[in-house]
Amino acid sequence: MIPDANPDAFHALLSRGLITDSQHDAVLAHPETSTLPPLPSPAHALAWMRVKGLVTEEEQDAALDRIEAATPPDPNAEDAADTAFDADDLMECAERGITHEAVQALYRDGLIDAQTRDIALQETPVAGTVPAAPGATLAWLVTDGPLEREHFDATRAQVAAEPAFAMAAERARIVAEAQALIEAEDRTIAEWKSRSQRQGRIGAWKFILTVLVIGGGLGWYLFAPDSVPACDASSTRKTLNNMLFRVTLDVRMRTFDAEKRADIRTPLLGGIREVGYRKDQRVRGCIATLTRGDDKDTMAFTIGATSPKSDDMVVRGADSDIVEARFGHLDASGKPLFNAEPIGRDAMEKAFREGAESLSARSQSRALARMRAQERAASGLSDLDPDRTREIADIEPTGPCRALDGDAGRQACPLVVEYNDSLLGALAGSGGASLPLTGEFTFVQDNGAWRVGDDFTQAFMRKVVEARMRKIGATDVAMPAFPAPPMKPSP
Repeated sequence: MIPDANPDAFHALLSRGLITDSQHDAVLAHPETSTLPPLPSPAHALAWMRVKGLVTEEEQDAALDRIEAATPPDPNAEDAADTAFDADDLMECAERGITHEAVQALYRDGLIDAQTRDIALQETPVAGTVPAAPGATLAWLVTDGPLEREHFDATRAQVAAEPAFAMAAERARIVAEAQALIEAEDRTIAEWKSRSQRQGRIGAWKFILTVLVIGGGLGWYLFAPDSVPACDASSTRKTLNNMLFRVTLDVRMRTFDAEKRADIRTPLLGGIREVGYRKDQRVRGCIATLTRGDDKDTMAFTIGATSPKSDDMVVRGADSDIVEARFGHLDASGKPLFNAEPIGRDAMEKAFREGAESLSARSQSRALARMRAQERAASGLSDLDPDRTREIADIEPTGPCRALDGDAGRQACPLVVEYNDSLLGALAGSGGASLPLTGEFTFVQDNGAWRVGDDFTQAFMRKVVEARMRKIGATDVAMPAFPAPPMKPSP
């Protein structure tokens, strides 16, 4: 029998317009619905439906857009938006394995008490898109949830002092994983705050770079019937200067402090050079220097046709590491030298993105992404590339893959990954910070398809922390230790 609390939660989604009658019928007919515990909120019901594939993120967003655009205004619009945003946050936990199952496992293992468990069950999704992750859940309880740091430290000391017994190894593994995640976040925040006190918060002109790089740049179109304009062509310079002026104007409009607003000036553009030209795609990769006073920074951009047969050209902002990798390794015919073989570019990117969905590292909240999109639309910056606002914005091989131990089914591929880090973005007040992650990642062939290796979470976590340290100028700081992945039991 379906618990009494659950029909109300699912019916609330229907009454608020977030699901259709057919979707409501589907959830009531789902074989797992009758086994659900009472759901804390309609957002939990919506997140569960998304985990089970009964509602997609696109369908949720489309429903919310319809509700927000309704005329006359829908009286349920505010409740619907709150429910959708809360469901997005729950889905972020679901994709990291922070679930009811993980919370209950921590309680059974004696790592949290009943009060902490009950609070955590209210704030975590019922089910996840990846297996339950007790270590990531315990870290989340400390950094974002109800578990006091002192209680965690006491538990850690107790576990360290325990004699060896059957459950001790698992308890120690969970606590060690949680500690590594907590240390990584603490280290980043502490270093950022230390430098912020000396250097001040991110400047307005740095925010201009954030918009251009993370948002993909503004699409100012050129007309060039003969060829793609050169990186330093007069038409390109004019386009870039217009782009910088438009974003600077937007930053001024956002700045309410008159003194700070008066100090916002359009950066000067110089040092433009071409990195390479992809002939097959008709796209140039370019690098330039932006100067404001004594401060200099690098801006990358691409110039390419809007479609394969079009003469309309568009200039877009890009990540400089991606541009150097993508356009700096071309053969004589203008095609890339490295294509993640034998995996292939498409299969590699698909496997990487699927692996990233289950990261223990902090991911960008979908609610944050929606709010940033709404801010851009309100400011008039509506020509940004939506693909560039994803957590994993771009991926590019930087060299050939190599077989591990002579096994062609296990490949280590050198990559540069453009990662939009919501943690640094929140600290900077800009909503996101683009980090280039450079290093080798392992891919494994499994039943004919490729997936990331078992060490992916640890490898990615380390690269994120390293990139954060470089971003805030703390390259000499010791890295926190990350626990090795647990050994698989012998058959």
